[in-house]
Amino acid sequence: MIDGEPQEPGEPPVDPPPGCADPLLWRVARALHQAHRPRTDNFCECKAFWPCPDARLAEEALLLAYDRPPPRPLRPGSGRNSNLGRWPA
Repeated sequence: MIDGEPQEPGEPPVDPPPGCADPLLWRVARALHQAHRPRTDNFCECKAFWPCPDARLAEEALLLAYDRPPPRPLRPGSGRNSNLGRWPA
């Protein structure tokens, strides 16, 4: 870890690193990462070709958990009833 940022190679730490924006997401993503490790025969632990979709998802989730962007604000009128009265009956 350099300047509080996780490095690419190796296993991600079990506990969220300092500066992690979403520790719960980190723990879930780390568990998914652990369950979908590569085997010596180029297959995943789930018996799919490695990297399987779940292994890729775990990687993305780890990155997202560490540096989670702020939620985007909803546009005005983007609720469930935003199209009421828009189209003729």
